[in-house]
Amino acid sequence: MLTVLRLLLLPVFAWRYLAGDMPWAWAVCGVVVVSDLLDGFLARRLKQITSFGKLIDPLADKLGLLTALVCFGARGKLPWWVIALVLGKEALMIAGGVYALRKQVVVAAKGIGKAATGLFALAVAGKLIDGGPPELHGAIDVLLYVAVAMAFAALAVYTRNFFRVMGERKNAESPAD
Repeated sequence: MLTVLRLLLLPVFAWRYLAGDMPWAWAVCGVVVVSDLLDGFLARRLKQITSFGKLIDPLADKLGLLTALVCFGARGKLPWWVIALVLGKEALMIAGGVYALRKQVVVAAKGIGKAATGLFALAVAGKLIDGGPPELHGAIDVLLYVAVAMAFAALAVYTRNFFRVMGERKNAESPAD
């Protein structure tokens, strides 16, 4: 339910951010972040980890990130090529995940992907700050570009693991010589 709440709040965030209502945009963003953390904590604590949750939670994370990035692009705070790179990377990850799911294969997330997500979260929070010294905005841009680079490194790790797992599965299904 918390993940569904996060998904429902994404258009609200976009609406308030694009309207220039930063206090509401911050509040909605805060509810999204807290509900994400709470969702993961409760799922583990109550042993309520479900297949639906494993699928929808990362999708909600990706949609949340893309929503924020598109909003920043629309307000001229982020170059569109960055958004296109992240969108392309996420599309590849989703396509690979759907393919693996259809083959009943799970490719686990790795630390580098979690680190990239954390950097994106910090960069998004920083981008929500209107005002402040230009040096701060420059540092936030650098943080965002590092997050993009780490996201592509995570894609490379995921791709390597995907092909390793698929190869192991194919070898296990092959008849012995």
